[in-house]
Amino acid sequence: MQEDVLLRFLGRGLIDVGGDDDKLGHLRQTAVDLSEVLRETPAKATPFALVAFDPDVPNTDPTIIQVKDTLRSRWETYVNTFSGTPVTVLRAILLEALVRACEQDDVVAVAFVATARNVLPFTEADGEQEIWTETLLEIERRVEERAQREWATPASISIPDHEFDPPSAVEIRIRSKKTSDTTLRPKFEAAAGPHSTDPNGSQTDTSGNPHWPNNNGDWVHEFGTRTAQAVAEAINRAIGGLSVEGGDLPGIAREMMAVMSEHLTATLRAVSDASAGLQRRTTLLWWKEALFSTSAGVSYREMSTSDAAALMAFDMYRHIPTFSPASVAAFLRETVIALPTMDQEQEIPIRELVEMTYDAGVLDELRTEASRLVAAPEGRGSILGLIGHPEAVAQINHGRFRNLVGVQSDTMLTLPHWSVWILRELQAARAIAESSAPKRRTSNDQTSSE
Repeated sequence: MQEDVLLRFLGRGLIDVGGDDDKLGHLRQTAVDLSEVLRETPAKATPFALVAFDPDVPNTDPTIIQVKDTLRSRWETYVNTFSGTPVTVLRAILLEALVRACEQDDVVAVAFVATARNVLPFTEADGEQEIWTETLLEIERRVEERAQREWATPASISIPDHEFDPPSAVEIRIRSKKTSDTTLRPKFEAAAGPHSTDPNGSQTDTSGNPHWPNNNGDWVHEFGTRTAQAVAEAINRAIGGLSVEGGDLPGIAREMMAVMSEHLTATLRAVSDASAGLQRRTTLLWWKEALFSTSAGVSYREMSTSDAAALMAFDMYRHIPTFSPASVAAFLRETVIALPTMDQEQEIPIRELVEMTYDAGVLDELRTEASRLVAAPEGRGSILGLIGHPEAVAQINHGRFRNLVGVQSDTMLTLPHWSVWILRELQAARAIAESSAPKRRTSNDQTSSE
């Protein structure tokens, strides 16, 4: 960014440090501290953003208290500069921290963009709108670039060349046993007839073929059988005498197979990655045309439009990766509108929409996933916290509802808008959950730590 967030707030007269660069430095350092908190705990991205967006956030909100404590650790006398709880200053610090964290962590960026797209249209922040718009567009552009890369279908695939270097020079010597003519001659003579005559006229009984050639059928059979046996014995004796000396041929063969297997795996992975974007688009087009819920096992036509809108968001969430282009949300909106009974102009208070998710049997998996991804609400958080933990919010009043999610309970949404809202929150929550999951240590990690 050419100008940091704090300077933008200063330039518009939204905060005042009396022209003191040291005081501005304290604010910046606090933002740096909080950006580190975000990188270590990405789950804080949503409450940080929701508080930063809201000029009317209560002083008792846990995030406001955390920012105030962090500022005090850097600047103990800040109360002498700002009267009361300087909510605008604290919100500006939060936004600066979010921007810094987003530049280094795409997960925080996803959570920020999702929250901003859902909540900002319903936030009244006089004098701040331009700052929010500029900040959101810059971060959203980075998220979109990554999503486009993950959904791209390249025109060609680059496969690394396959190379194999034998572990060492191999010298192979082959030894064999020879079969002499003196061994084969008596066997062939035995196959030819009852006796043989040498050059001196002496006859020798061959103990072989009892027939002479003039006895055609019997002689041919006997000759063929005995000749085949003689030749087979000679060949088997020669082959059986082969021996190989020098070189670990089985070991070399295993290494070659391992190298070939690794190369084949890399090739298949490259092909799979290259075709993933096309496969996702094909799956979504099929889903839109079928209007069939894979999670509930029934057509969306067979349920209420409010249930269908919420379930469509959940089903699409299961079909797509965490990082997805903004056009995916537009695709969901158009799919919801395509329902035959959908009134895309009808608006329903957001609190009613949340309460509609509590009893619908077809939304069991949505509620389960929401409870898995998001903890029960305490301070400012996402709508998923209410959907996944209905027992924690059953008796909340209008004011408490706003303090938990950052929008008024009577905020009006169309069902297509509601569906997109849920999808964005699910994707942001999944990104945070995946980022926060313990990483498995590899053997290389263990070796490097020893």
